[in-house]
Amino acid sequence: MTERLYYVHPVIASVEAKVVSCAAEGNGYAAVLDRTVIFPEGGGQPADRGTIGEAAVLGAAERDGEVVHFLDRPLEPGRTYRVELDLARRLDHSEQHTGEHILSGLASKLFNAKNVGFHMAEDYATIDLDACLDEDALVRLEEEANAAIRRDLPVTEIMTDHAGLAEMTLRKKSEIVSDEIRVVLIGGGDIDSCTCCGTHCASTGEVGYIRIGDSQKYKGGVRLWFSCGGRAVREAASLTRAFTGVARSYSTSRGELPDVLRKQSEELSAAKRELKARTRELCAALSRGAERISVLSREGFGADDLKTLTEALVENGAAVALVFGRRDGRTSYRALRGEGASAPMNELIKAVNGLVNGKGGGSPAFAQGSCAGEVSPETLAVLRDLVEKWENA
Repeated sequence: MTERLYYVHPVIASVEAKVVSCAAEGNGYAAVLDRTVIFPEGGGQPADRGTIGEAAVLGAAERDGEVVHFLDRPLEPGRTYRVELDLARRLDHSEQHTGEHILSGLASKLFNAKNVGFHMAEDYATIDLDACLDEDALVRLEEEANAAIRRDLPVTEIMTDHAGLAEMTLRKKSEIVSDEIRVVLIGGGDIDSCTCCGTHCASTGEVGYIRIGDSQKYKGGVRLWFSCGGRAVREAASLTRAFTGVARSYSTSRGELPDVLRKQSEELSAAKRELKARTRELCAALSRGAERISVLSREGFGADDLKTLTEALVENGAAVALVFGRRDGRTSYRALRGEGASAPMNELIKAVNGLVNGKGGGSPAFAQGSCAGEVSPETLAVLRDLVEKWENA
């Protein structure tokens, strides 16, 4: 059985190990060593990376009590090689995993919210809780987690068997029947206690910082996106730089930025309401004395404007209104028929699509679409004649 040195503290980053076996597997090779510092994937934590001699370790997994290393080249069985751990990756994973224990343990103690899922990826980590936590609860959870970090509490482990595990009171227990079950305690169990096969920091202080970045409702509970240690520091620094950049663009400070944005949002909403009112007035003016078959084009009109204009044209006597609008380098069009008209608007839009190389559709009552190019007066004339023929048929 492989001797597992990846649980040792301080972290062992390099060791001499003998190759027990090595065979081709998939597009690479699978090797077993007599001992290793490479953690195999498990418990929601990705595998370590590193090298064994000249071979790159692409992954690792546990099989029948052995740690199998997946390599890009073969090793010679019986030979001793130096195993080098990617220490930065290991420390990152240990920070995230220890932080997950702190958050999960405190979520259980403070809110009776149980961890029902944990996933750690290369650039994010998530926890799924079976209870919904509001914003105030998440703020408290983050504050309590960082308070536990500042206390620099010990992270310890106990090895037990299945019978011994049954006598323990833990946040979470493994259902695997084994004579070697690893129990991890944070702060002697005051913060967290559960079975776990992952790697962890030696104390909560080594985690450095825990940040809850986002949350969303998930399967009756909540999913938390979080980061710890170096990841959390880098994320916070990136957000601070972005926040500072936005504040400077508004010639204000970060502290005053929310109020400035709130005021701008209110002003923008008021401007949109005023613009909408003026657009209705303009469309009403344009539709006065509308022709029975109204086919026209307006520069600067978007899809919403076309809806207002076609409705105004029909209200003012048009049997069929087909209007094109050009804005931001693209043309939109909308067709609407009034009471008593028989021309099918969906068929009309098909004809428009063919003439202007556009896309769109709708119903016999109204239809719409868009195209990249501009619409010529000649095209408008062709479409007007087509509608006239349908209505006079």
